[in-house]
Amino acid sequence: MAHVLDDPLPEGLFTPDQAAIVVFCRKSTLMQPIDDATWAALREHFTVQQVLEITFTCGLNQMISRFHAAVRTDVDAETMDQLGTSCPVRLPQLPADGADGG
Repeated sequence: MAHVLDDPLPEGLFTPDQAAIVVFCRKSTLMQPIDDATWAALREHFTVQQVLEITFTCGLNQMISRFHAAVRTDVDAETMDQLGTSCPVRLPQLPADGADGG
């Protein structure tokens, strides 16, 4: 997970089909245009149905992540211990001036 945001992705870290998914989801999450090359990389490895499912899964994850960011959920210490080396995203610090809307 540590290299998911690397651009370009490190050589050999992901299989070509995994890399196509990572690049697509990263662009979608960062609201960057999904260009023809990105679609072509997905279609090289996946059927139209599979690409639709990848798109849905990526979008669903984005929706859930935005929900958690909006209500400021965080991972408790016990859960962090169970997660081990996974990479949950820590919430940013709120501004000290009370601009959190609350």
